[in-house]
Amino acid sequence: MTQDAKENQETKNIKDIKDIKDIKDIKDIKDIKKTESTKDFGELPQYPKLVAEAVPNEKCLPCILCEPVCPTKAIKVTFNKTREDFGPLRTGIKGRIDIDREKCNLCGRCARFCKAFLLVDKGEKVKNPRDLVPYEQLLVDEELCDYCGLCVPLCPEEAIKVEGEPLKIEDAEGSKKIEEIFEGKIEIDKDLCIGCGRCAQVCPYEAMDIKKPFEGEINLIEKNLARCDPLGCQACFNVCPAKCWYVDERGKAAPVKDQCIYCGACERACPVSAIEVQRSGVRHTDIQETPWAEEWKEAISAIKSGERKIPDVSGAVVPPIIERPPLPPPEKPVVDPELLKLVDDALKPLVPLLRKPKVRQILEREPAEQASEKIVDRLHKDEARKAAAVAGGK
Repeated sequence: MTQDAKENQETKNIKDIKDIKDIKDIKDIKDIKKTESTKDFGELPQYPKLVAEAVPNEKCLPCILCEPVCPTKAIKVTFNKTREDFGPLRTGIKGRIDIDREKCNLCGRCARFCKAFLLVDKGEKVKNPRDLVPYEQLLVDEELCDYCGLCVPLCPEEAIKVEGEPLKIEDAEGSKKIEEIFEGKIEIDKDLCIGCGRCAQVCPYEAMDIKKPFEGEINLIEKNLARCDPLGCQACFNVCPAKCWYVDERGKAAPVKDQCIYCGACERACPVSAIEVQRSGVRHTDIQETPWAEEWKEAISAIKSGERKIPDVSGAVVPPIIERPPLPPPEKPVVDPELLKLVDDALKPLVPLLRKPKVRQILEREPAEQASEKIVDRLHKDEARKAAAVAGGK
């Protein structure tokens, strides 16, 4: 096909592209077609996908409790203002700030707003899926506090009391309350979220709606659990994407069932077969009417039952066996003693050089040509030193 014919064909194909407006030239169409052809097939609607998501509802403040407990780092919480946005710390102001430990739920809003608040992290060794709150306590550094009082209305539990000189804030519209200006935003990466529900469990305000990819139950097989050694093995701990395993009072591995997504990874990883995962449902997008729709239904059914349909290979054509004569044994090469002696004599000066750690390091890290040049240079220097030593001895 000539170039003119190709351009004419592309011009005719304009009518086949729907919902495109203001196309200026053929290049626009080429770009659109290229985008469609290079799109990830997993994003196309004709391919069903597992549904696993966490969606914040109208109760969300937001706070920051859910962000650190997400096992896949799918949650990001940001705020539009900090204390620094309202001017530097005022000096010479006396006051007092108190935190009601009974009311404070360590939500972290105050800590994100002002540097005077410090949330003390529990640390990885202390964290337990049965107690998801990631912080031990909230501290106040009064050297960084000017008792402005802006934090008081930001606390959803009214756990902060400040005595001092309140700071009045103003913006372009005049005086406003801090709670009307301070706003947060929570973003959840759908590609990372596995629907474990840890964010919903740690949230004190029931502000997260969860959809798990699978429905089912996880059980421990008691007769095999006697051989479970979670301190030495930890296979279930290591493979679990939801990080829902812990060591119970008996010293055995146990899951927090509400956080389990029933993926079955732990069941396959357990070396003593002490875990059983049964799936009763699979949450997925709609299966569209395509030529391979039945195969998708069978695959999804296999996820629940654990039984896969074995393909019928009875009609497969088996190639004939080709008889090949055995190969003769390899012949031992003839070694010329004089030539071998010459090679040994040539390598003899290199042997002590190759035993040196620095030379070994050059061989392992340098490119072949550069390593060869450096080693030859060292060999010449060694020979020169030996020659000088012999001459000095005479």
